Amino acid sequence: MSRGTDTAPDAPVSLDATVIIAFGSKFLSLFAPCRVVAVIDEPDRFAFAYGTLPGHPEQGEECFSAWKTTEGKVTFTIRAFSRPASLLARASGPLGPRVQITTTWGYLNALKKFVSSASQ
Repeated sequence: MSRGTDTAPDAPVSLDATVIIAFGSKFLSLFAPCRVVAVIDEPDRFAFAYGTLPGHPEQGEECFSAWKTTEGKVTFTIRAFSRPASLLARASGPLGPRVQITTTWGYLNALKKFVSSASQ
């Protein structure tokens, strides 16, 4: 597979795709490059995982997984592990994990908004 960079937020998830996650504002941003390392696309289960690339402030992986049980209940999980990879991340002390927690809540809020709008 070719390795490309998708810039559209609704681009399909594909194995080996390179994505750039941007944090901050239009005046000051931090860019975090990642590569999709796994994709599961089944009728009742969808998951993907990405690993960080050089230039990302952290080194690690994150996995997003959603599946429907036989009872029809949908479950979503986020699993992540990381450690500081840049001087900025190491120097941030307790602020680094706080940013990760805030980012995870952002993912969950975006999912909640998506599910709410899709059910209407």
